[in-house]
Amino acid sequence: MADEGPTNRLADCTSPYLLQHASNPVAWQPWDDDAIELARTLDRPLLVSIGYAACHWCHVMEHESFADEATAAMMNERLVCIKVDREERPDVDALYMAACQALTGAGGWPLNAFVDPNTLKPFFAGTYYPPDQRYGRPSWTQIVTALSDTWRDERDGLLANAEQITDHLSQMAAGGEAGEHDLEELVGAVSVASVQHSLKLFDAQNGGFGGAPKFPHPMELEGLLRNGSEEAQNAVEVSLRYMAERGLFDHLGGGWHRYCVDAQWAVPHFEKMLYDNALLLPIHARALREGIGDSALHERVILLTLEWLEREMFHPGGGVWSTLDADSDDGTGHKEEGAFYVWNPTEVEAALGKEDGALACARWTVTKSGNFEESGSSVLALAPAEGLTGEAEEELRLALLDARAERARPGTDDKVLSAWNGMLLVALSDLAGERAENVGEHVAKGLLARSTKPDGSVLRTWRGETDGGAGFLDDHAWAALGLLRWGLLTDDETCIERASAITNRLLESFSDPDGGFWLASADHEELPVRQRCENDSAVPGSTAVVVRLLATHLGAWPAHPDADSWRASAEGAIQRLGDSLMHRGPAYWALLNAAADLLQPWSVWHIHHDGTEPEAVENLRQSEGERQLVISTERVQEERDRGDAPWMAWLCEGMTCKAPITAEPDLVW
Repeated sequence: MADEGPTNRLADCTSPYLLQHASNPVAWQPWDDDAIELARTLDRPLLVSIGYAACHWCHVMEHESFADEATAAMMNERLVCIKVDREERPDVDALYMAACQALTGAGGWPLNAFVDPNTLKPFFAGTYYPPDQRYGRPSWTQIVTALSDTWRDERDGLLANAEQITDHLSQMAAGGEAGEHDLEELVGAVSVASVQHSLKLFDAQNGGFGGAPKFPHPMELEGLLRNGSEEAQNAVEVSLRYMAERGLFDHLGGGWHRYCVDAQWAVPHFEKMLYDNALLLPIHARALREGIGDSALHERVILLTLEWLEREMFHPGGGVWSTLDADSDDGTGHKEEGAFYVWNPTEVEAALGKEDGALACARWTVTKSGNFEESGSSVLALAPAEGLTGEAEEELRLALLDARAERARPGTDDKVLSAWNGMLLVALSDLAGERAENVGEHVAKGLLARSTKPDGSVLRTWRGETDGGAGFLDDHAWAALGLLRWGLLTDDETCIERASAITNRLLESFSDPDGGFWLASADHEELPVRQRCENDSAVPGSTAVVVRLLATHLGAWPAHPDADSWRASAEGAIQRLGDSLMHRGPAYWALLNAAADLLQPWSVWHIHHDGTEPEAVENLRQSEGERQLVISTERVQEERDRGDAPWMAWLCEGMTCKAPITAEPDLVW
């Protein structure tokens, strides 16, 4: 019988996450029609196991269960097992994650859903399960045995359960009827209440919100920055400082890790996600512009993060890769979380010598006792080091970085995700300097050459020479917003035209006539419940990104022929969520921030020049606040023509423009 069963088919996939499981004894299948039909033919339930390449607990469960021959044999006998990369198929992930949250009140990865192959409806879902009973959880083999036995002996109950779960998810996706709220009043009131909620959770001693585990919450920090009160600004300043000084940030190589397991930001889960870095960069950039906190600290983390992207994350042809793994070889042939990043005094001294090693240990808090899992190694964090100059510190950092490069590297998920690259390009549009410009040009090149097409179509992902499937709502929204912002910053007509084409396709393919947007278009594979992406997770809800995109179009071109439809689509999405905003405002920080940009007037400097911008234009850009924009171009736009003058500028608020000026001292907000 074993010879007649399925075999592992992941070796032909391109996803690094799926390839990690290609050598498992589990007969993993990719998500496709063949796998689903196989389960129907064998009359077995589907196990849909979902994760991503940098997921630490995914690796743990693989090592404990999926690489175990006996466990795999049982799974192969009782189930048809599908592996899904959540970054490639957010629609599949969203459906079964919603089921898991409905059943257990929580979620996470690895996500393991047991599914009726005839309907694709889930009858059970959970996350990590250990190989034996522990942590108050049943073992993985107990879960598999119980559910497969029930499928065989009492299937009707499971199918009824699947129907109930799916009905619940359908009701959640449908939501209530769109209200007739006064949107300015609604968004203003919910924003104030959400700020007060954040300030109650603010950890004044360590920064951040709540206790362990502690996540960066960039959308919340943006909302507090926008609020502008002294209390809100203090929460931002303290949070950014400790996230930048302690273990969340990679002090040698740059970039933020995913989150910290403690409340003090001392010990992270070491995976690095492109999206975390794309979302935190503009928060530091705005704090720097507004004089909130230590300017040198903001400049340091911005510069080191841009260096990390250039050094380790660039696809040679354009675009930026997705993630770095948390785990790497510890030098003994075993993979351990954090092995690439932690240090003990002996290792530091071996790299730098005794005297410099002592200075480095003082500066980056490397101690004999350590602070990482009783290993005697330390996660680096900043501390004062007497006698260490800035120049000397940089020499020590580079020397340790070189020494670290000799270690076994964490795995790189080298697929290029359109959404995350667009997100990064938005961030780079807020940064100053040659390095930010270089990174931005590289990201824009990838988006224009591979991720998007002139007709407005967007890929979900690509890796090497292989293109992934059609993009989802977040891919279209972030790619369009990134290209629009970058095109306006650099006066790149190709970027602006591509952003407009993507926006048009987004509105055609993802809009719900009753208000809001769907995660997947009608052209995507049909699943039992069509999902939305409205509240924030680790990234902004996709609906919020669409609202921000449309608000930016309206801010730049309020008299555009499509302006009324842009506004109607954006306002309809907010109206649909009116009741949810009132009851769960802090779950929608990104939407509250975007809604403010939609509902409040913009100030735009339009500058027409002969090819040479006035020097004051760059100062204008670097002092931009919310809903302030500089559009500087050689092209005549909406009859704004410099005539014979080398340049001419108009300051417009909404549809009203002031008289043109030609004197640089007048180029101020």
